[in-house]
Amino acid sequence: MEVYRCRFTVWRCLPTRTHSPLGDDPDAPLGILSCLENTTFVGDGLNMLFRPNNGTSANTKFPIPVDPAPPTFPNNNTLEINLFKETLTFGKALGQVPNRGSQQQGDVNLNALPYLQTITDTTNDDTGRGDKTDGPGIHAENGMFLHVPATINNPNMATTITRLGSIPHGVAINLHGFEPTASSTVFGPPDITHNPCLTTPFQTIGTTTNLQPFDSLKVENKVTARIPQNLDKFAEQGTITDVYLDDRTHLLTDVNKTRNITKTITLTMSTTNLTNSSKPTDVPAGGGLVANAFLDGDVGGKPNAFQGGGPVEVFHEGIKFVVHPPREIPEPTTVKVSVIELQYSQMVMLQFGVLTWPHPSVSTLKPEVVNVLANHEAWKGL
Repeated sequence: MEVYRCRFTVWRCLPTRTHSPLGDDPDAPLGILSCLENTTFVGDGLNMLFRPNNGTSANTKFPIPVDPAPPTFPNNNTLEINLFKETLTFGKALGQVPNRGSQQQGDVNLNALPYLQTITDTTNDDTGRGDKTDGPGIHAENGMFLHVPATINNPNMATTITRLGSIPHGVAINLHGFEPTASSTVFGPPDITHNPCLTTPFQTIGTTTNLQPFDSLKVENKVTARIPQNLDKFAEQGTITDVYLDDRTHLLTDVNKTRNITKTITLTMSTTNLTNSSKPTDVPAGGGLVANAFLDGDVGGKPNAFQGGGPVEVFHEGIKFVVHPPREIPEPTTVKVSVIELQYSQMVMLQFGVLTWPHPSVSTLKPEVVNVLANHEAWKGL
């Protein structure tokens, strides 16, 4: 089962632009997505992935041999930990995407932002940092974010944001969540809830309490089925610690201690169905994912990997920083400029055998280019 969860933080949104090809009708609104149009974000993150180890994977070699050898329990799995570099590019809005209603439900116009996400492994065993420059790509995803207007007939649903994504493993995802309201804006950094058990595998059927510890989730354990096995340098550098292995969201909180975050908007999306909060008895609708034949396995047999629905929390944050002026300043002064920063916490749940294996990722992204022009308000009065 895969569970996707994202959280975005947004500082402010510019007015929705119009670029209707006919010039007659304005484009459908983008809402909070309008801040992201034609922008590339870059940043760093942390990824953890449990996967089966049946002893046949040529790319799963341990410098320190584990005993018993895979696939004998408890070494029938491998925990891979990646520090990574991410690029997330949003394109030009599509403008108007008509969805046709039926019976009593009228047509609605959606708007959408195409996106491309690429992630490269930067885990450097020699330095204990995420500064490796020739690491392999570990994720690529293309898709669209949709702004779906509210409807009152079929369904009775508030405005939603949808993420449609295609992943090379053979999975297509449809996550959605309610668009945050103005009243949900937090003045300051996001309020991130921490859970010390978010990375421990658990029984798919049965209780999720009294979780059994995994040696690979402790930094001090080196003779374990984990990549990298020796995390001493990472712990010294503060890049991979026991706290992060228990709950990767602590990394986001630690990053935010170095930021001057003025406002935060949080968007929560999931592959699970949505129910209108004003009518909790309504039948849930939408969301989901599909997999290719390899992941699904034989009909009636055991899938190679079963994916299910889950949540993503995306934080859209406004931050202030210091820039260099375009002209001589008569005396020392500080100029503050605000930009948008994105943070997300994503959880994918994978079912292998009788256990569900958490696959968490967190990342902090800032604009690749920030243009502070000579006529920017930051220079006024200088």
